[in-house]
Amino acid sequence: MNRKIGVIYSYVLMFVEVFSATLFTPYIIRMLGPSEYGIYQLVSSITSYLLLLDLGIGNAIVRYMAKFRTENNKQKQEEFLGIATIYYFIIAIIVLIIGVVLLVIFPTAFAKGLSVEEIAIGRRLLSITMISAAITLGTSAFANTLVANERFSFSKGMTIVFTLLKVLISLIALQLGMSSVGVVMSFTITNALTRFSYVAYVLFKLKLVPKFKNINFGFIKEVVSYSSFVLLQMVATQINAMTDSVLLGMLAKDAAVIIAVYGVGAQIIQYFKTIGTHFNSVLMAGVVRLVENGAGTKALQDEMVRIGRIIFMMLGLIFTVYAVFGKHFMVLWAGADYEQGYLVAVAIMVPTMFKLVQTIGNQILWAMEKHRTQAMIQIISAVLNILLTAILIKWNPLIGAVVGTVIALTVGDVICMNVMFKSKIGICLTQYYKGLCKGILPSLLISAGAGVALKLLNLERYGWLGLIVNCAVMVVAYGICMLTFGMNRSEKNMVQGICRKILVFLHLKKRA
Repeated sequence: MNRKIGVIYSYVLMFVEVFSATLFTPYIIRMLGPSEYGIYQLVSSITSYLLLLDLGIGNAIVRYMAKFRTENNKQKQEEFLGIATIYYFIIAIIVLIIGVVLLVIFPTAFAKGLSVEEIAIGRRLLSITMISAAITLGTSAFANTLVANERFSFSKGMTIVFTLLKVLISLIALQLGMSSVGVVMSFTITNALTRFSYVAYVLFKLKLVPKFKNINFGFIKEVVSYSSFVLLQMVATQINAMTDSVLLGMLAKDAAVIIAVYGVGAQIIQYFKTIGTHFNSVLMAGVVRLVENGAGTKALQDEMVRIGRIIFMMLGLIFTVYAVFGKHFMVLWAGADYEQGYLVAVAIMVPTMFKLVQTIGNQILWAMEKHRTQAMIQIISAVLNILLTAILIKWNPLIGAVVGTVIALTVGDVICMNVMFKSKIGICLTQYYKGLCKGILPSLLISAGAGVALKLLNLERYGWLGLIVNCAVMVVAYGICMLTFGMNRSEKNMVQGICRKILVFLHLKKRA
């Protein structure tokens, strides 16, 4: 029941984040202009690297706290929470120190790609975002404790409230002329409110108080051993997501505008990831229980197919609609100057989609503690991304950065990970992909065909109205195909159950 509630809240949060950001991003682009928006994206990328100082402990907290909860051992939960609290407090201090160092070297590092004025803006933004990163890491022990205890109603609910508040405060700040500084200050304030609400809930509602006595150093060694390889995967993911913006800032001339165009495409990818990761974020505790209870290869493969299909149903439709009408959307949404952002998004979407669909496999490897080789493969892939991007930027800054990332993601996160699933979990890839694509792939192809046919009517000349009609027809065509032959019986029952609950909630149907 908690997992179902978590999934529902995750998708409500996803809708709020994507919808609010979709409306807010064009506004911020126009208010800041290409140059300042590019600096804003660059600083966001740099700050994301500071969050790597989590060092994989966040994933370990979810795993071990879920394990102790399954064992009904509150004392071990509190002792582990104490260890994690000390760790994250130290990390928060380190983040602030590193942030100061980055402020000092920022002018030298980006002297080639940025003007003196752009560097000054970047330093002001970085001084604020590093505080936000310190707050995020300093309270991570409590945030992950909520996930381990499957308290999704509160954690996701509070995030929804503060996401809306964040956008509202940012709009006010922009209206007051505070530009990008006002935006990042708004984000920092709402981030602090969200994180401290997590702390209060764990302390006063769950009544889990960190204990700092009788620390088991042998256990710490076990946790570090587990989390060190998770860290490598986090580093690889972060490099693949953020390297392009940083390398463009360091190696390309007039980088701010190029970063802005790349950033618009990357923003679409971020929305795309949000849809996939919100579902996966509530599954780790359940996966731990599945593995702890001794699930066999067939049960794990069935779980990968079951969850992968649900994610593929949504991500496949989004990719197909965007591939057909994304260029029109990009011009309407961000402006004609950002049209090339379409290419950035549509290219990176392909490997990203497969990566997100099979994320449950990663979580199974983490729960089984068979993620070491996986981590090494992904870090090698990330290094490949850096090398390829640095070389290809000299050929064509924007396209080169995209090509390098696509190659790295395809090799590391798709091909090599499939080999890992086969060798470490025992997944039969033929059966996995057959189960994953059955009914869904034909439905996507029919939907794409409907979209291409619609292009002949040239409804794009009607602006947003034409775009909405085009996308709606594709979605309806896909929906009809899925309900007719795409979904299996379990998936149809799930959809019927959701529709029934919505009708009951709207008082259009009596509760059974």
